[in-house]
Amino acid sequence: MKRLFKPLAIFLSANLLLVQVSAAVPQTKSGKINVGYVGEKLEGIPDGYKKLVRQKMLGLVNQNYYEFHNPVDLSDKHGEAVSAVLAHNKDSFNVDLATLSEAAALDYIFFTSLSNISDDDRRVMLKGEVVRYNRETNDVFRHEVLTYAEDLDLHIRAMKTELVETIPHSVHGLSRNRVIVLIGVATVLAFAMSQSFSELAKYLKSGDDDDSDTKPPVGH
Repeated sequence: MKRLFKPLAIFLSANLLLVQVSAAVPQTKSGKINVGYVGEKLEGIPDGYKKLVRQKMLGLVNQNYYEFHNPVDLSDKHGEAVSAVLAHNKDSFNVDLATLSEAAALDYIFFTSLSNISDDDRRVMLKGEVVRYNRETNDVFRHEVLTYAEDLDLHIRAMKTELVETIPHSVHGLSRNRVIVLIGVATVLAFAMSQSFSELAKYLKSGDDDDSDTKPPVGH
């Protein structure tokens, strides 16, 4: 009887634990953060360094904890609004950013404007700014850039801290952490149940053996 009680106890405990864990891990409301990078306005910069700037900026802005919109897709869907931002007209720049953010439903927009101010043909010195627009507050944050092209990573690290890591994360209807926790609990419980039912099978089998032993011998 003790062997029968153990599987039953594990089964009841498992169900109780699963209910408690499911209730304890909160379900959060959905809220996606949309971030777009419109591209660059570059002046006097060789093509090889233009590609370098694009690569570095995409690596900076394209993060997996919000919804990222790349410059190609934005240009295809909202070409006129993107062109207005890339023109970088000081008199209408903030309005152009706001217009694009509304048209593309973007919470944040990034834009790069750089010029080569080096007198040395063998080196490229970048001067300009990287802009982040926040639709909710209608604010523009500017990170000033002045560096040789080969040292651009120093600014990339600073911008990641100042401009990217301060963006809220997208929140999904069922938290990813909640899903992971429930899967882990279910796996552990499945293993425990398999062990308990294995013991139950052994108990039943031993019961059959005991019954066979108690049968009276066949008379001669």
